[in-house]
Amino acid sequence: MAVPTRADLPEAVLAVCDAHVRLLDERLPGLLDALHLHGSLGFGGEFHGGSDVDFVAVVGRRPTEADCEVLRRVHADIDKQWPQPAYDGFYCVAEDLAGSPDVVPDVPGVLHGWFHVGAHADVTHITWRELRDHGITVHGDGLGEGLGEGLGDGLGETTVWSDDEALHRSTRDNLDTYWRAQLEAMEHHPREASLPQAAEWGGLGAPRLVHLLATGVPTSKSGAGRWALDAYPHHREILEEALRVRERPEGPSTYAAEPDRRRRDLVALMREVIADGVALPWPPLGRVPAP
Repeated sequence: MAVPTRADLPEAVLAVCDAHVRLLDERLPGLLDALHLHGSLGFGGEFHGGSDVDFVAVVGRRPTEADCEVLRRVHADIDKQWPQPAYDGFYCVAEDLAGSPDVVPDVPGVLHGWFHVGAHADVTHITWRELRDHGITVHGDGLGEGLGEGLGDGLGETTVWSDDEALHRSTRDNLDTYWRAQLEAMEHHPREASLPQAAEWGGLGAPRLVHLLATGVPTSKSGAGRWALDAYPHHREILEEALRVRERPEGPSTYAAEPDRRRRDLVALMREVIADGVALPWPPLGRVPAP
């Protein structure tokens, strides 16, 4: 699957990214070196009406406290003018990408419209891998795989570090902690868990991680859903619902009159895939879990 280029991006994505670059150039000239996108967009350009745009901004120096106040206003302006698509990401230096995300210090970032300086949810091994293999450069130098010391190969690329075993371990830990906690929360909040958006979020999000653990390679949300249709055919209805919500939100739902059944099916799917993912060994077996 070819990685899209800037020219392949949807107009809505380009508009918000170009506004980001323009505002930074106007208000903090010289700070931004490069702007990259990761996430489902990097997998054949997958982008739907409710998709987020996930960015990594590479800057030439650590932003100061004064810089961060400017960045806060920049993202407030972006959110006001482009409330959709959601625009989430963080600011780092090239040296951060050249090493493990485990040692990256607190960085400025925005998530769900909230700007802060601290531990950002996307400073993770999967973000580094997506950037390395599926990252889209919107502005500045491109991205390349790290083969040794240094910050690039001298050809205008920023080195992105990644380690297969560390990626597997962090993904498994994420399933065993964050996703188990989310599953428990869904059981305590049945109304929210019965919504169509919950089916998309959990029905594609958890299988996406298990796909990585089983095959060793990342995929998009829709790609994870289609993979799971083969891996978990006994959960076909809720997986098709998750894909419908993501790709065809106006289409008919088999759960329209039974939202609580949607919740029960979603919880059953997530419970199974989380257990499977946590149990998958290193190295990956290159196959799907047995139903």
